[in-house]
Amino acid sequence: MFKNLSTSTKLIILCGMFILSIGVTTYSLVAEHRIAIDFARKELIGNRYLAVLRNVYAAILSDRPIDTITASPAASSEGALNALAAEQASVEGELQTKELADSLIASLRELWARRAQHGPTDTLVLDALNKARKLATRVGDDSNLTLDPDLDTYYLQNIVAGKVPTLLGQLGEAHVLFHERPQAGGSNEQNLRFVLDGLLRSTTDSVAEDLSSAYRGNPDGRLKRAVESSFGTMTTSARAYLGALNAIRVDNEARGLIVGIDTASLDALYGKAVGNALWAWGGAQIELDRLLRQRIDHLLAKLRRSLLLTGALAALSIVVAVMTHRRIVGPLERLEAIARTVRETKNYTLRAESDSHDEIGHLAVVFNDMLSELAAARDREITEQAELARADRLMTIGAMTASIAHEINQPLAAIVTNSNAGLRWLSNASPDLDEARAALKRIAKDGHRASEVIGSIRAMFKKESQHKGLHDVNDIVQEALSLVQGELKKQKVSVRTELGPSLPPVLADRVQVQQVVLNLMNNAIDAMAPVTDRARILKVRSAAHNGSGIALTVEDSGVGIDPKDAERIFDAFYTTKSNGTGLGLAICRSIIEAHGGRLSAAPAMPHGSVFEVVLPSGAAGEA
Repeated sequence: MFKNLSTSTKLIILCGMFILSIGVTTYSLVAEHRIAIDFARKELIGNRYLAVLRNVYAAILSDRPIDTITASPAASSEGALNALAAEQASVEGELQTKELADSLIASLRELWARRAQHGPTDTLVLDALNKARKLATRVGDDSNLTLDPDLDTYYLQNIVAGKVPTLLGQLGEAHVLFHERPQAGGSNEQNLRFVLDGLLRSTTDSVAEDLSSAYRGNPDGRLKRAVESSFGTMTTSARAYLGALNAIRVDNEARGLIVGIDTASLDALYGKAVGNALWAWGGAQIELDRLLRQRIDHLLAKLRRSLLLTGALAALSIVVAVMTHRRIVGPLERLEAIARTVRETKNYTLRAESDSHDEIGHLAVVFNDMLSELAAARDREITEQAELARADRLMTIGAMTASIAHEINQPLAAIVTNSNAGLRWLSNASPDLDEARAALKRIAKDGHRASEVIGSIRAMFKKESQHKGLHDVNDIVQEALSLVQGELKKQKVSVRTELGPSLPPVLADRVQVQQVVLNLMNNAIDAMAPVTDRARILKVRSAAHNGSGIALTVEDSGVGIDPKDAERIFDAFYTTKSNGTGLGLAICRSIIEAHGGRLSAAPAMPHGSVFEVVLPSGAAGEA
């Protein structure tokens, strides 16, 4: 089915498929980038949530002396609580953190109330730190931070969402356990110190390893310049506090009093370690936010470039499609229209126009050459038909001339012979009058004989025909039209025929009647030659006439017959043409009258002339 479609339809289908493929590709491209952008934006939400949690950590640990660099209104108890509630409300439906956030908020309210009463808070601090760490882990999981695809942001979020909250929790636990007097014996206190020492060292080492991996994934080095010093300070202060804890010695005999270091110095080291950890955490969150936004900007720019490139390709394809239609489909359609017109009208003078030098241009040239050959062949055919008609007429005239010459030659020759004999008899010394008289008698006899020959030939035209037969008038008309087809085309004459159906045949000499019809048609064409202000129309009609004859009319839209010439146009040697002989209509009337018919002329309305030939039908002639 596809192969039978027009070239234009095929091009439309091809363009439609291309546009569809471009649309699908563009949709996939936009969807892919949209997923990546939404992924990064959700990470930004998680990072923002962790910034609120950082203030929560600061508020939880603020009952201990903390370095003033971490002090901010958001780190206050009520400020941290309100910020956490507001942040949780803003991420409702995006992060599954409501249960953990509500539990942490309840613990914080209880912790704030206990502090206001100046009661013991160690257990509540540990509980709040544990819930805050769980909430930070959940935020990292639900906000895609733990699934980050880039090397630098993956390890940086691992520090922001996991390692630093863990480190702060461990610092808080260590200070809670060792700030007051241990309740257990020396061996339990020694075990706890070793456990916490290992955990803190493991956490700081893990932070350093993640930072090293993040630096490798950040080729511009900006991340390292931004956070290296703050995390180095955090590690140094955390390990200084850890060294101070390891230097504590508990004297059981002194009822558990801490010796080896004073409490104020230990609190100062703790405050510095917590403050530096919060400072490093904040710097890491700022860099994580920058990297995520940079990734979003890069994805948007890449999407815009891709869409721009796709649009440019689509526009170029449309331009190519338009040019293809203009240079290929259009010429092919015009060539097809020319071929269809030639097939319907047989007009081989039409030509296909093409100014291109491609395959279609070459095809048009070949097509035009073929039309030229067909036109030349058609002209040769018309010329040959005209020559055949002329040869036929010449053969008829030649046969008639030969017949007349043959029939009249003998009496004329006898007259010449007898005249010479009579002259000889008269030229003798003694003229022989009897012989001369006999010669004159023979001359008179031969003269009568010649007269009879001429009379018989004349009778042939008037009454009889040597080659009469039954013929269809319509066939004679069609043959005559075919013989003048070339002249009709040359003079741009339109033909209208109204040939009666089922007409009886006529008894006639086909050649002679055909010569009459040809002569009338040629006269009509010549009469329309000067006409330029109206259509040149030749009408040929045939119909029954008075029940016993056939009427054939030839009508033209030419200049018509001058009324003063109407009575003389059938006279021999009278003509209205500059190059006429004046014998055509006279001979035509003689031929028709010899067949028992009549030939007449009348003016046509509104222009031209009508010649009517009436011949008896075959049945009437036989009767």
